[in-house]
Amino acid sequence: MMQIEMISLPQLTNHPRNSKIHTKVQIEHIANSIRKFGFNDPLAIAGENNTILEGNGRIEAARLLGMAELPCIRLDHLSEEEQRAYVIAHNALCLETSFDEAALFAELDALKDYDFGCYGLDTEKYATTLKSLQKKELPPIQKAHYLISVDINHNDKLIGMIATMRNTEGVEVRAGCN
Repeated sequence: MMQIEMISLPQLTNHPRNSKIHTKVQIEHIANSIRKFGFNDPLAIAGENNTILEGNGRIEAARLLGMAELPCIRLDHLSEEEQRAYVIAHNALCLETSFDEAALFAELDALKDYDFGCYGLDTEKYATTLKSLQKKELPPIQKAHYLISVDINHNDKLIGMIATMRNTEGVEVRAGCN
């Protein structure tokens, strides 16, 4: 069972091989989120030195905010190799996908008066994309080709189907047997 423990910042150690980049601007955005919503995502740590496996951006934001201790979960059950792999996997998984744009646009529309700028979200970019998608007109289909296979044991029905299709405006029928 996962347990959350509160650990003071001086007792936490940054991962020596962390490959995730956190800019000053991103750390400020994380700090703004923590300030508004709270510290809702425990750090993952391992070892006697409380090495941070994931949450390096959050600890920097916590330092910026002057926090004294942070919630942490231990991943000591992972081998050293698994811990190193987890650091990469955890960060890479967030990069695999983007937003479901329709769902995001609906949420942003519902929250149109909410200021997301302090969290680094450019809502105007998404609104512009939505407007361009709504205005996009698809060209009419000029020609579509369909291959219809039918059972030749029902010739009467087949002849009737071909006649009906030939009498349909805009439909060209080429019937043949292979």
